[in-house]
Amino acid sequence: MKRKIYITLLLAVALFLLVTGLGWLATGVLLFCVLYVVFTSKLKPVVWLKKHTILSAAFTLIGVFLLAIGVRVFVFEIYGIPSGSMENTLVRGDKVLVSKLNYGPRLPRSPFEIPWLNIFFYLNKSARAKSDSAWWDYNRLHGYTTIRRGDIIVFQFPDNEKEAFIKRCVALPGETFQIRNSEIFVNNRQQERPSKSKLIYRVWYNNIQEFNGLTDSLNMPVYGAWYREQKDFKEINLSHLEKEELTGHSCIDSITSKITIIDSTAHTFPWHNRYPWTIDQYGPVIIPEKGMKMEMNADNYVLYRKILEKFEHFKPEEIDRKFFINGSQVNEYTFEQNYYFMMGDNRHRSNDSRIWGLVPEEHIVGKAVVILFSKDYNGMKWNRCLKGF
Repeated sequence: MKRKIYITLLLAVALFLLVTGLGWLATGVLLFCVLYVVFTSKLKPVVWLKKHTILSAAFTLIGVFLLAIGVRVFVFEIYGIPSGSMENTLVRGDKVLVSKLNYGPRLPRSPFEIPWLNIFFYLNKSARAKSDSAWWDYNRLHGYTTIRRGDIIVFQFPDNEKEAFIKRCVALPGETFQIRNSEIFVNNRQQERPSKSKLIYRVWYNNIQEFNGLTDSLNMPVYGAWYREQKDFKEINLSHLEKEELTGHSCIDSITSKITIIDSTAHTFPWHNRYPWTIDQYGPVIIPEKGMKMEMNADNYVLYRKILEKFEHFKPEEIDRKFFINGSQVNEYTFEQNYYFMMGDNRHRSNDSRIWGLVPEEHIVGKAVVILFSKDYNGMKWNRCLKGF
């Protein structure tokens, strides 16, 4: 009776997955169902295998091992938060569950991307020499959603694919992105700031003793601000809620956001004096999407050169502000994949797309869906366990 119930449940799950567009996962569930039917049957080979305890245990261990690999590659993984770039949405010590089903899992591009099995390839000298190269083309299975603006996403760092970053997607392929005075605009429409995001504010006070007592009582750390003290204000990293908690107290005259002005030093992507942007005054820039055509000129080439050369593998020769490939002039280029603009919620203390550029679709790992638990040097943070976004 139990066997029939389990088989029925597995078939129902497979049907549900098929309806939601996850046919590849439905196939996997059906395969598991077939294996379950076989190994719970009274077939002679199965009965013989069950009588040999060692062989049966070996098969079980191999099955569990392959299932664990499949879950990590196709379903979800767990990532730790090592920095404060996403405060206060995510904080140091958070362990986040990242779903690969939302956008669809990427198929491994080399054996070194297959957890645990990659150990055997690292032991092989000739294979190890190709550990940094792609063995297979990029492919992604179907997911049940697409990437949306506002999603918190784990992706491979474009400048070092072995590192995983987690940021918020703030602009999608084909959209025009801009930052004006720290506020984000997409297609010329101002976007609502995440409720827990943080900015550096200048807090002007009239009584240092009362100010210190106030920030202590509200548990607002001002470390680092001491070294930037100028006259009667301090620069403090605050969320909107924390800013509201400080506003109105008698020891505080005003609170103003710190805005980095545009200059010619070009500390932000694309690091060129043609685009003297800052983290607070950025763009406008069009985020490339697959199939989008771009005029090949000096300005566009400076702006998109990194992704053209690194991810699109397009390296024309520039002669007198014109572009050539194999002697033929190139007047336009059509992008081959989608790109995304990522930012940390800790807006003034985040190493993100404003600094190193756009993230290609092939680098997207999955969507962060829940904080499983959180632990730092002070111990467990029980109030953050199983916390959604």
